Amino acid sequence: MAKKDYYELLGVSKTDSKDSIKKAYKKLALKYHPDRAPETKKEEYESKFKEISEAYSVLSDDAKKSQYDSHGHSAFDGRSGPGHGFGGGGFGFDDIFGGGDFDFGNIFGGGRSRQRRKMGEDLQYRITIEFEEAVFGCEKEIVIEKNESCSSCDGTGSKDKEFSNCLKCGGRGRVIIEHETSFGRLRQEAACDECEGDGKVSKNKCKKCSGRGVVFEKKKIKIKIPRGIDNDQVIRVGGGGNDVKGGISGDLMVVVRVKPHDVFQRDGNNIIVDLELNFSKAALGCKISIPTLHGDEKIKIAPGVESGTILRLRRKGVSDVNGYGVGDQFVNIKVITPKKLNRKQKKLFNELAKLEE
Repeated sequence: MAKKDYYELLGVSKTDSKDSIKKAYKKLALKYHPDRAPETKKEEYESKFKEISEAYSVLSDDAKKSQYDSHGHSAFDGRSGPGHGFGGGGFGFDDIFGGGDFDFGNIFGGGRSRQRRKMGEDLQYRITIEFEEAVFGCEKEIVIEKNESCSSCDGTGSKDKEFSNCLKCGGRGRVIIEHETSFGRLRQEAACDECEGDGKVSKNKCKKCSGRGVVFEKKKIKIKIPRGIDNDQVIRVGGGGNDVKGGISGDLMVVVRVKPHDVFQRDGNNIIVDLELNFSKAALGCKISIPTLHGDEKIKIAPGVESGTILRLRRKGVSDVNGYGVGDQFVNIKVITPKKLNRKQKKLFNELAKLEE
């Protein structure tokens, strides 16, 4: 059976903002959460909740949304789908509603909230590269300071890898916090601050990391710069961010700055070059060699060319960073008026002026 359109499922359009998509999902998730289903409609609510969660997991992720807009559901063929279970793609209902998991079992009756896995923080690094490096791609080695998994205890925080259940949460890793609201008492789950959500505590803490499971240190990382990358674009290095004990490492976001070039100007995937001609070459025409990213190219200038004329050299520009073809090079003709003339030049121009009259 064909899958339903994700935009239709959430009641949004392609041009809606992330915030609008999130609000639409939140409203539907509250409406169709399985714990709110009448006894006779539990399967219907569960199916609907799964559909909208899957739709949100795609439309809230820029990369997945772009794939879906271009190829529809076929962009995810060969996989079990863009997400697994209600959460979809590593996040779910609990991520939408903030810092803790609402205990729907207590609010709506029945059911229980699930435990979230810890995520390390994303890191950002700025790198400056040469114009040619951006055009043709390159590999760079950078040094960052980050929380790295402790090598002495393999990131467990324990000296001898022996643990006991946390007394505060009873080994669940979660504690219940109650709030008094105008609607009554609200129960909310949060990570246990004693064991940091692990449910277990070390009997003997690792001396190197003091039981944290991570140490703050410098690390060398090799970054592959794809050809065609432009100024201020971002390269995501999965797992290159901060490590966290018992969780998933964050990502490293590398923001690229490209140095300007003395000759070439970039406009998207196109290159613009200014070519200065004197009066005689512009009037008589000529063959002239001009620089391109791929070596010098000889071009023919027609007689009588005017300043501001644009010549086009196909496929002499920049390869698209996503693989969608190659840009062109445009040559902007500038006819230069001489400011200082010697005696012979003045005589020739005077003769030319008489002939023109």
